[in-house]
Amino acid sequence: TTMERDQSTEITPTATASEVTVCPMNIATISSGFEKGDFLVREEQGNRVYFDFFEEAFNYIANKGYARMSREDEKEWLELMNVIHDSVKGGMKYNTGTLLMVLTRPLQPPSTDAARVDKVSAKGRTPSKEPVRSNP
Repeated sequence: TTMERDQSTEITPTATASEVTVCPMNIATISSGFEKGDFLVREEQGNRVYFDFFEEAFNYIANKGYARMSREDEKEWLELMNVIHDSVKGGMKYNTGTLLMVLTRPLQPPSTDAARVDKVSAKGRTPSKEPVRSNP
């Protein structure tokens, strides 16, 4: 039948190892269960910020350019971090919270000479007089 033919010829896209592009990235995490605040955001360079509400924590890190990983990637990171934390003899001294979410942001590529020239020439320009828009 036509339906059987359509199902048998259906193509499922897959990527081989050579087709996958790996780009350097930063990760940030949102965890819960701390005395200083209900939620903790850990980001690059060891920065830690506490929040009373999850929405505040998520918006804070999202405004810094981080986005939630795909479910598969996030699951892999959560499992990896749990294995890493469990490997510490006597348990983690400072990481007693529950890891809730892993977010990612691509690293900025190294600047080229052309980009450096643009940055230098931009320093001498007058700042824009356009009004700053804030999110409602």
